[in-house]
Amino acid sequence: MSAPGKGVLVLGMHRSGTSAATRLINMLGPATCRPEDLVWGAWNPSGNWESRSLIRLDDKLLRQMGRTWWFPPPGGERYFQLAERIRTSSAKARRVFGRAHREAPWVWKDPRACLLLPFWRATLGAGVVAILAVRNPLEVADSLHRRHGVPLRFGVALWERYNRLILEHARGMPVLVSRYEDLLDDPAAWCESASAFLSQEGFDLKGAPGDEEMAEFVDPSRRHSTRTRSDLATEAPDALATLDALESLLGSHSAFDPPRLAPEAAWVEEELALIGPETQLSWQTPPWAARSGGSAAGPAPGGRGRWNIRRLRRLAHPRALVRRFR
Repeated sequence: MSAPGKGVLVLGMHRSGTSAATRLINMLGPATCRPEDLVWGAWNPSGNWESRSLIRLDDKLLRQMGRTWWFPPPGGERYFQLAERIRTSSAKARRVFGRAHREAPWVWKDPRACLLLPFWRATLGAGVVAILAVRNPLEVADSLHRRHGVPLRFGVALWERYNRLILEHARGMPVLVSRYEDLLDDPAAWCESASAFLSQEGFDLKGAPGDEEMAEFVDPSRRHSTRTRSDLATEAPDALATLDALESLLGSHSAFDPPRLAPEAAWVEEELALIGPETQLSWQTPPWAARSGGSAAGPAPGGRGRWNIRRLRRLAHPRALVRRFR
């Protein structure tokens, strides 16, 4: 087990392109978690690139706050009142992190970390930079609706809460803000931007991946929803201010200084409370998983199937890259 050291934290609401961003950063040099800890499932055919053990830890931290990933804590003073309930120490969290990420520099993505950013900033120390993925909230809501059957307005409320917490709690960090559609449209340019940002922050990187390698993980055909700002203005205008704030910040920031937003509208908490922390969200198998014969749930927790481990060992570390899946 090693200390957390220097690393990249990929931030963004679920279904915002954080998996592709994490893999591209990994291809630039920073290592993901150990292969047998990686989550693999048919919802993301090219991989989630998340640590199973850190997902469990983040779920535990949120439960201690009386919240869940689908019922996130509010911002402001109430957030820190709830955070005082966390019983897991930073020292224990560092040990869990070190068992998952044994090499530095590392790259870590779990959307739940957006809800726990003050805890993780204190735990991981000053060597952490962030890359924030931004996606139209209607596209996120569409994806969550297909995945869990939740109402679209609930998905927008969830997007609003996640991104407000990021804006509130990432202040002062080195942050690169990027759009989901820019990553899909031109992954090479996205990698160039990420590489410049990370190099500026002191990361020693390898060369950029080739087009063929990037195509394994960035496929525009996997984008199953395309919405515009005009759609948002018509269907969910309450989220426009937050999206505009995020897009005004596109680019790199050595010390993130987001604008102050007006207080969160009451409808966000009301919408989230309709489902609340006690409801277990159902899973709906995506059509492309059913066609491929894959298991939408992925490996069982703790599962270590031989095929998956062989495949992940080839993919999880930049020194072990291969051109294609076999």
